[in-house]
Amino acid sequence: MINNCLEVNMSTKLEPEEQNSQDSNSVQVMNNSNSVLEKIANLYAEQLMSDIILVVGEEQYPAHRVILCASSDVFQVMLMNPEWNECRKRVIELVEEPCCEAVFPQFLKYLYVGKMNISLSTVMPMLVLGHKYNVKDLVELCVDYMMKHIAKAATQGFLISWLQYTIAFTPQHIELTEALKRFLKWNLEMVSEARDFVEMDEAVMVLLLQQNDLVVSSEYQLFSILQNWLLRRKDLIDNDENIPGNEKQEHFINLIEQTVFHIRFPMMTPRELAHLLIFPILEHHKEFIVQRLAIGMSYQSGQEERVMEIRNSPEGCLQFTPRLYLNDTWSVGIEVQNFNRLDNYVYYVKCFFSQGHIAETEDDQPITWEIEFYPKGVKYGRAKMVWGEDVPEVSLNTVRLRVTCRYPQIEEQRFKIAALITGVQNKVNHILTLHERTEYFSREHRILNMDNLIPYDELALSSINLSPHLVGPKRNDLLLQVIIAPMGPYTCREAPPFDFK
Repeated sequence: MINNCLEVNMSTKLEPEEQNSQDSNSVQVMNNSNSVLEKIANLYAEQLMSDIILVVGEEQYPAHRVILCASSDVFQVMLMNPEWNECRKRVIELVEEPCCEAVFPQFLKYLYVGKMNISLSTVMPMLVLGHKYNVKDLVELCVDYMMKHIAKAATQGFLISWLQYTIAFTPQHIELTEALKRFLKWNLEMVSEARDFVEMDEAVMVLLLQQNDLVVSSEYQLFSILQNWLLRRKDLIDNDENIPGNEKQEHFINLIEQTVFHIRFPMMTPRELAHLLIFPILEHHKEFIVQRLAIGMSYQSGQEERVMEIRNSPEGCLQFTPRLYLNDTWSVGIEVQNFNRLDNYVYYVKCFFSQGHIAETEDDQPITWEIEFYPKGVKYGRAKMVWGEDVPEVSLNTVRLRVTCRYPQIEEQRFKIAALITGVQNKVNHILTLHERTEYFSREHRILNMDNLIPYDELALSSINLSPHLVGPKRNDLLLQVIIAPMGPYTCREAPPFDFK
């Protein structure tokens, strides 16, 4: 009977097409990858069946060749290539920086399980290890973390070290490097208060001081920031055993000259220039600094021959060019509250009075500016041309700034117009976006439109994906600063690029 049953069962065969159909309907993906990862992690945690020991500093880490080779190209070559001595060794010593030694256990664990705890203080050494051993997925995770924590790094004293490391890998991390450089230039006063500011490389500081789009409250404040950096650098120089004692003073004098040279003293008022004479830094190189101060006094007192002489020298071309100064003389702010309640096409208007010249000796009449900000698009109503033709209504999806010169007697004159928009990251407000234009204004050309200050869709869809440009306790406000500065005949728009090659 059993045989008969077997024969019956075997005889009920399905056609191939029908069998495939039933098989496909019953297929289910069974994902037990977490259990597999736990088993691999257990190999690391329990140090089971390890076939290699990594010595890092004074610590030993049992590991598995197969895991190391699968995770890192460098380990694969080191442990599999017979031409390497490490290929035949069971105990391998790795030489790492002290900061990397501290995070090496987390690095090694990541190679096993693909997870790690990361922070502002550990992301840099983890990135260093990722680069050294060519663990590309780890590098991507570290760079992504850094992109999302730039503002926090600036306040906690890590931005300078991040910038100076990524500069060395600029071709690989262009986006991160550029973001760090922008944050430094546009939020210098915030960065200068952090503990790591003194660690800024001398070459980086020299190039930074040559930038036209440096955002500070004034040139006077920039000199104060530089002085604090110089005095703290002096302490480092005095304690540096690699610099002979008889060369330390000369080294510091050279540093003063290389950096103070790029301070634009003509951009200071006579009162500010006079007050600099009591700054402590003058005790270390008074003659040189006073000579630089004299350039500012020459400009402010109208000594055109001396000014022209300096302007025509290769080293003095930027001395008479204003940066982006956030003070009441050169800037005005517009605050848009409760953005989500705004009607489309609503706009904000501010009236601003600026100087026509930077030098106080100029016969200056205040120049009146009308500043209009359109955060939710621009709309032109229907109109009729003088010859009777109808012009239809037009609306533009753009975030626009309109600057209009209302000074009636203005002759052709050049001005720098900049729009600075505040953003927030990690609950830290900072200058996130900057647009700058240099334009001629005259009786015939009085209006400048700057469109797309922020992507229109970013704000329009902020209820779905919150815009980083919305700030305030409820993340519902827009903050805009507008800078208007005269660009006189001695200015120079061509500053050295803030690049390191």
